[in-house]
Amino acid sequence: MRLPIPLRRLWPKTLFGQLLLIMVSGTLVIQLMSSSIWFDVRFAQVMEAPVRLIAARSAPLIAQADCHAGSLQLPNHYQVRCAESEPVARTDERRGRHRVELLLDQALAYELGRDAHARLLKVQLTDELGQPIVWRSLFGLRTAQAHIQFAVPLADGHWLTIDGEELQGWSGESAWVLISDYLLRVYALRIVAVLLVCLIAVRLCLRPLRRLADAARGLGSNLEQAPLPLDGPEEVRQAAQAFNAMQQRLIAMVNDKAYFLAAVSHDLRTPLTRMRLRLERLEPGEHKERLRQNIVQMDEMIGQVLDYLRAGEQQNLQQVDMDRLLARLCADLASAEEPLPVHGQAGMIEVDALMLQRCLQNLLVNALRYAKEVSVTLQPTADQVAIHIDDHGPGIAAAQLSTITEPFVRGENSRNQASGGYGLGLSIAQRIAASHGGDLIVTNRPEGGLRVSVLLPRSRATP
Repeated sequence: MRLPIPLRRLWPKTLFGQLLLIMVSGTLVIQLMSSSIWFDVRFAQVMEAPVRLIAARSAPLIAQADCHAGSLQLPNHYQVRCAESEPVARTDERRGRHRVELLLDQALAYELGRDAHARLLKVQLTDELGQPIVWRSLFGLRTAQAHIQFAVPLADGHWLTIDGEELQGWSGESAWVLISDYLLRVYALRIVAVLLVCLIAVRLCLRPLRRLADAARGLGSNLEQAPLPLDGPEEVRQAAQAFNAMQQRLIAMVNDKAYFLAAVSHDLRTPLTRMRLRLERLEPGEHKERLRQNIVQMDEMIGQVLDYLRAGEQQNLQQVDMDRLLARLCADLASAEEPLPVHGQAGMIEVDALMLQRCLQNLLVNALRYAKEVSVTLQPTADQVAIHIDDHGPGIAAAQLSTITEPFVRGENSRNQASGGYGLGLSIAQRIAASHGGDLIVTNRPEGGLRVSVLLPRSRATP
């Protein structure tokens, strides 16, 4: 069911917030429904003084009552009448009337010295105009008068009905004390308690889900990560079990694919070796040189395919001096005509040294292939290191930037004319960066040329 747009904007985005809102809202609704208990108790408290006064003033009337005699002397705001049958009580009274009836019967018994068997017929809190003001009087915001009608049986079989009114009386507690007591005890404390319980319960329930989400995010960079523990609620355990099974299937699929490609690439080198041996027997000439170039290209392609497959293998992580590794690599590739300056320092970083060297070497060779001027910049932060490789070449069309790191995808012709390559250099580098929990980003520089950025975390957290 879709929520209306105004409610949809207020609806929490996280599962934690949604569960918390549902539980607190449900508790609040239940509390509103059950708050009538407080009103009933408070109603009886407010009525206590008027009931005792009415009982004290009604006791002499009951003791002297004789339905066959003349009228009695009545206090102000009191009325009496006799009936041969028991009067019928009103059925639309508050549930708190039972407490008032019990209090009235006890007060009359104390005054008369015997059980009066009183039957409460009507009880109401009204203002000076006779209008009901129950809730305001319960909170002490208005001084009300109690109107009570009750009947008692007489010795001659008749029923004496007494109507009496008495003021609510003086309260030792201010209205704000009563209101704060109601809001604090009935709502605030319960909501706080529910919030604490919800926070603990929801966090315990969501912890396995967060672990599942973290494992799903890390699966792309580390397929060999440890399987999820099977704990938590039954539904979460089933999800974790399904995730572990999916991970094993993915590992099997990747291993099968890697084994197949590696076997094919390895088997192709056997006929290539035989072709080289036969090529050496041919007489020098243009035909022999073309064959030799074709064999070299095929051998290079097979080597790059194997490098691409090995890029996703499990790493041998260790602390490596990034500055020294990059300086040595740039020194090996630089020349007098094509210097490779390195700017900035990064310090130590947890990586697989051989894989990272292969990644950076592919990127540097690729940059030197398309441009004469190449520079490297290290941009460290507290939790990651960014390695920017900038060249002054022709760049890449903006439409190809999002797909240039895919296997066997090459840049536009202006960047690949007479440059060679098989579209695996950036793919290998991107896969190595991803296997370290990092990323590889390719952008065109505003001043011309290409920037390839390798983002690597300083350390790998254990999944």
